Amino acid sequence: MSNDPAEIRKKAIETTMAQFDFSKVALAATAAGWNVRTRPLQAGGVPVPEEMRRIARELLEKAWDDEDAQNCEYCHGGLRANRTGGCLTLQFVIEESYFVEALDVPSAGVDSD
Repeated sequence: MSNDPAEIRKKAIETTMAQFDFSKVALAATAAGWNVRTRPLQAGGVPVPEEMRRIARELLEKAWDDEDAQNCEYCHGGLRANRTGGCLTLQFVIEESYFVEALDVPSAGVDSD
């Protein structure tokens, strides 16, 4: 593989898309009663795998092209594209919870009133 940034970008996105099982995600989304608002807006319901592919490609391209952040993620309709350094990932997230210490815990010596 060449060191051409455009070729690396293309390979990263195409490989990630090829390894992701959109049919399995569509089955899970249907079982969960998932409803995604798409762009352009379509009648409700679970998006078909082709629509998921379109959304995923857009998210992966944005994540790869975001040069202002070493680590970034873009999400839409349960799909999450994440780039950390040279690693590109695609996930379908049904449920998530998180705790951010810097936001959720008052700093020592600072009044929380």
